[in-house]
Amino acid sequence: MKTVQSQSRGSRTREPGRAIRWWWGRAAAALCLVTSLAACGLINGSDETTQPPETPLADEMICGVFPNRDLQNILGFDTYWYSYSTSPTENVSTGASGYSYRCDMESARDPFGLIEIRYGIDSTLSPSAGQPVLFDEIPTAFPDTARETSFEGVEGEGWVWTDGVEIYVAWRYDDTQVLLARLTYWGPEEDLDEQVERFHTVLEPALAQIPELASATSTRVVVPSPTPVAEDTATGNDD
Repeated sequence: MKTVQSQSRGSRTREPGRAIRWWWGRAAAALCLVTSLAACGLINGSDETTQPPETPLADEMICGVFPNRDLQNILGFDTYWYSYSTSPTENVSTGASGYSYRCDMESARDPFGLIEIRYGIDSTLSPSAGQPVLFDEIPTAFPDTARETSFEGVEGEGWVWTDGVEIYVAWRYDDTQVLLARLTYWGPEEDLDEQVERFHTVLEPALAQIPELASATSTRVVVPSPTPVAEDTATGNDD
């Protein structure tokens, strides 16, 4: 099996902008730990609220394809909140059609913040920072850290790279559907290569299952389930 070709620590250098993002991210993480998950925007929702649990979730599977024990034992990622959805998708401009899968997991930023998975028909990827990038342009857009990668039992081609506190994996399946995975890591920089390898290990079985799950019945799951916010009612005396 071909695994991630990690860049040696001696040759990895950070541009000034990347260094600023790295240390700013770690400072923000410390603030989040002092306050709360909700205060840092880790619990999503507009008209609904979710109280973060005091302990990690004990669900057997996270986002339908990730064994919780693997996330915890291999990666060290404790999940406090997650949501995922599947549905058919179509590009009205090109007429291309396929399926989509979205997964979001939130941890406590000690040392991991979140995992995001996006799978669909669009070959234009949207990393959290910077401009969207085409799959074929990844090595040009991230020349310092982008490396080819592969996953056993999954046909296609892929790239892995790091940018500040973020670890990315992009995979294009043989049917041209594309997946982008993102992990935010707030731990020591010297451990980054090891976390890249562990993220790869956790992703490998999931990448083989996501296309089948995405093509099944459309679904949306949120755990813990959001609690509706009661609307304020105005009261007054009738004349």
